[in-house]
Amino acid sequence: MDASANRPDTYVPHLQSPTRSSGELPRGFIRPTELILAAPTPRLLFHSIYMQRSIVLDQLPVWRIGRSKDCDIVIPDRWCSRHHISIERQPDHRYRLTDLKSMNGTFIGNTRLQQPYVLKHGDRIAIGESELEYVDLRDVPSSHPYTDHSPETYGQATVLMTHSSRTQGEMWRELLNSQGISTIWATSHFELEKIIAHVESLNCKVSLLLLDLGTPKTNPYDFCRQYRRSYPNMQVILLSGMRTQVHESECKWAVNQGAMALLAGLPRENMFADLTSITERLQTMAKAIDWPYLNAEALTSTLLKLQDQVDTEMSGLVL
Repeated sequence: MDASANRPDTYVPHLQSPTRSSGELPRGFIRPTELILAAPTPRLLFHSIYMQRSIVLDQLPVWRIGRSKDCDIVIPDRWCSRHHISIERQPDHRYRLTDLKSMNGTFIGNTRLQQPYVLKHGDRIAIGESELEYVDLRDVPSSHPYTDHSPETYGQATVLMTHSSRTQGEMWRELLNSQGISTIWATSHFELEKIIAHVESLNCKVSLLLLDLGTPKTNPYDFCRQYRRSYPNMQVILLSGMRTQVHESECKWAVNQGAMALLAGLPRENMFADLTSITERLQTMAKAIDWPYLNAEALTSTLLKLQDQVDTEMSGLVL
């Protein structure tokens, strides 16, 4: 049993214990049924009222997840044990989930985990009142297969992002995840300073902020002028919302205000024709976080899948 199980901030007997209901709708930043998924990298998605985290599992061979700040992924949930679960990479590049003798248990769907379990795409991992979703597109048939699944590790990197467009935000998330970079997509309902404070409380180190010009709660240019005093180790790159072209004078103005760059939005049509420009934008982001590697095959596969999904949405939905 977890040694912290009887501490007030781990197990609260006077509150109703968490339950798993088959009819319960998922709570979170974006409902999983709406997600655009294209990056081939295995990852965990975690939805909260503050943000959506997409954690690329290749960054570490073993992940400890729980409420304690010494965990690799900190879950701020009183029903979660200090060290609740671990996820370990196997020789075949699959990932095995193990419950670390937690008080309230671990569930896959509505089934309590009794022994180590090899995760499959779409598995919902419930710990306390929180839910993680395992995404691994190797388990999904595709007309654009990805073949390079060597589990090389290039360190840990997380990019914090705000974006007012769901489609643009999901496209940026998938492109960054395809390169092994984890993302935190912050909701626009809270001020950016509060989001950053919340992220720091989770012991998550962020070295790059992608700040959308359309973010309603924050003036991007004011933030750029002021952020260096509060966040000296964080680079800021501005995103031009859904505009796919930005004038050179706008880019110079953004740099003068303290941003590293101002980048145009991603195209919804003929993405692959814009491969060179998209690669240059990703390289700008990689330079900001000293990320040493650009996986061309993963980028190509992700762009092709993104185009398929965006085409499908544009044919039947208003984005």
